[in-house]
Amino acid sequence: MNTICKCIGGALVIGILAGCADNSTNIRQEPANQQVENSATQLPSNQSEFRSGVFIDLQDVNDNLFNEEIKNSLSILMDALVNKNEQDFKKAFADNQSAEAHNFMFGKDYSFDKINTIEQDSAGRTIVSLVVKIKDDSDIQEHNLFFYFVKDDQGSWGLRTID
Repeated sequence: MNTICKCIGGALVIGILAGCADNSTNIRQEPANQQVENSATQLPSNQSEFRSGVFIDLQDVNDNLFNEEIKNSLSILMDALVNKNEQDFKKAFADNQSAEAHNFMFGKDYSFDKINTIEQDSAGRTIVSLVVKIKDDSDIQEHNLFFYFVKDDQGSWGLRTID
């Protein structure tokens, strides 16, 4: 009887460990900069093909979700990253905590190329998706970055996070 209990107990432990191992890939949280890296497309590292800058005219976008506050905040953010201006970078965010959480974005070169989508989620956030090339040393990658804008208690819009 004792041997049967040990076998059943061992099988249960193995089953639980195997089940946990399968679920760990579904619930594992990655740091924000790793999420960006995973959504990247590797581009040839030909230095002459990369141009740093903002190549999107936000004023040409006519969408009710994409109001002037959001356009202004996104414009400040893109210019700050291209020009490596930390003070302006922080101004683009809804608060200092959100800005500090994204400091890892500094030290790279950016090419803001295209707006993919502008949507509103069920929580009322406006999400702007951009195609962005990022050059870090000699590595150039293309990303689809998502910029989440939220409305504060006073009704003003501000950038909360970038994913």
